[in-house]
Amino acid sequence: MREFKKRRTVGAEILRITVGLVGVALLCLGAFFAARGAWDMYGKFAGAATARAQAEAQLQDLQARHQKIATEVSELESPRGLEAELRERYGVARPGEGEIQIVRQASSTEILRQEPNVFQKLWRSLLVW
Repeated sequence: MREFKKRRTVGAEILRITVGLVGVALLCLGAFFAARGAWDMYGKFAGAATARAQAEAQLQDLQARHQKIATEVSELESPRGLEAELRERYGVARPGEGEIQIVRQASSTEILRQEPNVFQKLWRSLLVW
């Protein structure tokens, strides 16, 4: 028995092509929004990584500063450290203590001038300008 093919009408063919084009357009639009969302997430992750690196650097600075201050506080807790700080900051001395000034001789940094030799004298006499 012979099979008959259904004839497609022009309207059905146009509808099939239109639905296909609309489907492709929707897929392209969905791919565009997915790519845009991925790009935005990448930007957020990069910004978060930069902020984290800055925060870690700031934390290290603060920890070093804290360590320095803790050392200074521990030095000031002892009577000897307190006395040293008072002497340094205010320039005080105990009764009976004197000041010693060390005077160094000025070092001579003169460059010894050498007498020009015969060739140098000749060269200077030839090139007088």
